[in-house]
Amino acid sequence: MMGGECKVHQLQAAGDGGPGAVAPFVAKTFHMVSDPSTNAVVRWGGAGNTFLVLDPAAFSDFLLPSYFKHRNFASFVRQLNTYGFRKVDPDRWEFAHESFLRGQAQLLPRIVRKKKKSGAAPGCRELCEEGEEVRGTIEAVQRLREEQKGMEEELQAMDQRLRAAESRPGQMMAFLAKLAGHGQQQREELAAAGNNGSDPCKRRRIGADTGRGGVATGGDAAEMAQSRGTVPFPFSVLGQVFY
Repeated sequence: MMGGECKVHQLQAAGDGGPGAVAPFVAKTFHMVSDPSTNAVVRWGGAGNTFLVLDPAAFSDFLLPSYFKHRNFASFVRQLNTYGFRKVDPDRWEFAHESFLRGQAQLLPRIVRKKKKSGAAPGCRELCEEGEEVRGTIEAVQRLREEQKGMEEELQAMDQRLRAAESRPGQMMAFLAKLAGHGQQQREELAAAGNNGSDPCKRRRIGADTGRGGVATGGDAAEMAQSRGTVPFPFSVLGQVFY
């Protein structure tokens, strides 16, 4: 294949747009397809009359910048169309041209760019190719800007999620403090209500004493009378009843 590559360079050096010259795009494509080190990405078809792009992503990211100074696969396909290449398989990127054959570099001068208008000025083909590469570079820059914008938006979203995660412990502590304060307030209210009322144990004791015959006896009666400010009649002290 080294001989074929040398033949390509010889044909390119034959002249810029003159007889026997190979268009730079065609020569680069032929060299790229013929390079065995890139067969995992682009290679010749089984019959040698087509070439296949097996990995468009790797083709765009690595090979196109090396040969054409851009990463736009669609631009590469458009240029193939302008040189008469056709897509031969609807399910994969396989292209063919009757003069683009494996090991047949001498046929490459037959592959010329389609003329849009008659009477084109000399050198227009090279200018058009350069314009196509510039257009592809601009599109690649735009794509990079869009990717950068998407990354910035993703970083902003991640920052918002991080801030929300950091604020959750503080919100939980505030909620727990509020809950603890509410519980303390309820306990204080219950304590205050208990202090304002009589002793339940004392009320039960008094009820039990008066339940024995319905009359309080001894010191209990006197204690009750003293607490109430009146002396109940009748009452009994040491077995003697007073009226």
